[in-house]
Amino acid sequence: MNLLLRQLRHWRFRERLVRLALGAGGLVGVALAVLGAACFADWLYDRFADVPFALRLLVTGGQIALAAGLAYFLVLRPWVAAPPVDDLALRAEKAIPEFDHRLVTALQLNRAGAKTAGMSAVLIAEVTREAGEMAARHRLTKLIDYRPAGWGLAAAAPAVLGWGLFAAINPTLAGILLQRQMLAGADIPRSVQLENVTPDVWPSGAEVVLRYRVTGEWTEDATGSAFVRPEDNPEDTYRLAHESTNPDGSAVFAAKLPPSSVDFTFRARLRDGRTRTPGTVKFEPPPQVKDIEAWLLLPTYLGTRTASVDGKDVPLPFERYQPKGEVTAALPLSGIRVEATFTKQVVKAVLTPVLRGSGNKEVDGTPLTPDELSPDGLLAGWTFPASEKLIGYRIDLTDTRGFASPAPARRGVRMLPDEPPAVAFQKESTRNPDPAQFDGKGDPRLYEWDSMPVAFRPTAGGDGETGPMQIIYSARSELGVGRVNLAYRVVPKGLDPATLPAATRDINHPRQDPAGAVFTRLPLKAVTADLRKVGRWVPELGLFEKSFAGLDRFARPKVQVEFYAVAAANPATEPGGLDAGGRYNFQTDGLRKRRADGTPGRLEVGDTIEVYMEVFDRYSEWLVARGGNARPAGYTREARRKTIVTEEDAYLLTRQRDEAQRKLQDKLNDLANDQRNVFQPPRPKN
Repeated sequence: MNLLLRQLRHWRFRERLVRLALGAGGLVGVALAVLGAACFADWLYDRFADVPFALRLLVTGGQIALAAGLAYFLVLRPWVAAPPVDDLALRAEKAIPEFDHRLVTALQLNRAGAKTAGMSAVLIAEVTREAGEMAARHRLTKLIDYRPAGWGLAAAAPAVLGWGLFAAINPTLAGILLQRQMLAGADIPRSVQLENVTPDVWPSGAEVVLRYRVTGEWTEDATGSAFVRPEDNPEDTYRLAHESTNPDGSAVFAAKLPPSSVDFTFRARLRDGRTRTPGTVKFEPPPQVKDIEAWLLLPTYLGTRTASVDGKDVPLPFERYQPKGEVTAALPLSGIRVEATFTKQVVKAVLTPVLRGSGNKEVDGTPLTPDELSPDGLLAGWTFPASEKLIGYRIDLTDTRGFASPAPARRGVRMLPDEPPAVAFQKESTRNPDPAQFDGKGDPRLYEWDSMPVAFRPTAGGDGETGPMQIIYSARSELGVGRVNLAYRVVPKGLDPATLPAATRDINHPRQDPAGAVFTRLPLKAVTADLRKVGRWVPELGLFEKSFAGLDRFARPKVQVEFYAVAAANPATEPGGLDAGGRYNFQTDGLRKRRADGTPGRLEVGDTIEVYMEVFDRYSEWLVARGGNARPAGYTREARRKTIVTEEDAYLLTRQRDEAQRKLQDKLNDLANDQRNVFQPPRPKN
């Protein structure tokens, strides 16, 4: 009986093993297949984007749940549900007819608690013996069906072989994929690796170029995609292409974006490689010039001002403020001082002079670094000389990020037109320059006598005397008035120019006669004055306000101020001498005329005295003092001409002048009365 039970139990154990093989094979096959599918999905998803951890957790949990379910249904449950020995005995009786129910009967009658009452013990023992002998003759395990074990092996083999082949070919990738299924933070290796080397901050409005350092199995003809997502805007895609190759074998792939000022994030993909984390680009305004101020530093030939520097008085050039940095009327030998403020901190500020080139071209001068750049980088100053070819300047900026100003600020520079001093005659007048005096009031025209000729008074011996010419002039030059000459000549009565020598025949102006062959030059002496004592300067009279103070009417015609350079209204900030003028009583008595044959002669009635004022600027004097050539002088537009007449003619002309002035005075009085009546209320009628 024990042998029979051992065979049946051994049969049952092997039956369980067969079921285990079938279930385990199915479990392994399904689990590995699902694992492979999950790994492939993970690999494929990771090619385009990072797999969310929640999704990975869900997939791993699903696989564990599936494996547990399969283990229960395919392994544990079939193991537990293996057929009992009674069922196996029944199967044996059906397979071996010789048992003829003895095997099941023996098992049931010999089991503890079997109901054998009324049965023969001898008969039970005999049946048991026969069953044991029959079982000894037959090996019951040969009745086991081993095919399910093969089926289990067949179910597991494809998945096992597939994983084995994959692990043999690419063990690193297989290991990383398995680690990722176990929720490890390993990155899936790719044939191409991308490293973002794009700067994080760009200047607003710039064309951003996304750049990636690429390593691995790349080719120059490979192309990828860059995905750009501006803030609050949909994603755009741009072509990523090879730009350059590095010495270490890596490459740079780039994608060029259109100009923008909206911050964005970006990522890229090239072949099977992609960026792991998105890059970010933020825009920042580039440096710009906020404000420009300029000062024209006047040349030293116009004088200097005194300023205190480090407790010491030092001479400095006068300055003229130039609004908005636009420099106008720059003088020869002048300088320009520029101060500029910026919208943000800069580390480099360069001022480049712009010069006039050939034709209509412009050329850059030597770039200038600032004389001083403020510690906060928001202010800089430059000083540079003006020149004839200078037409402007521009300021280029670079901030702490290396951003350059996209549109450098530019300002113009205009040189003062190269013109000689302006000089003009003033009307001859007897008016008192002091308006507080009786003869200093009224209409100035009442005192003018510009048309009066020079009287000739005969003297003993056939000679004669001539009266003086009153010369009142005013001059101005932005380069300062430096020197004044009175240029004159005497034109004899009835002179035929054809009788003059060829060298002087065509000379009709002092400008044509620098050597003085025709015109005689009389230098006028410069005078200085204390305006606190002599009063203000009266340019239309060529005198100071107090020039006639204490003088009678006979002494006044002798008063003269040959050449006075007008002082500045504010000498501390403005140069003087830009305006000048004077009064000169030109004594014609004793002048000699030059006859056609070149011999000198005394003045006669009918001769004409022709006078020009010749004025040189201070720049001309500066050049001459240093061995240079004088600049062109300025002249009165027309000559002042006086014809010599007899005393009788002079008397008649004087009477005519006095009569004209009387009529003018009457007319002025009538006009004044008419205007007074207009503004007074009408008188009531009686």
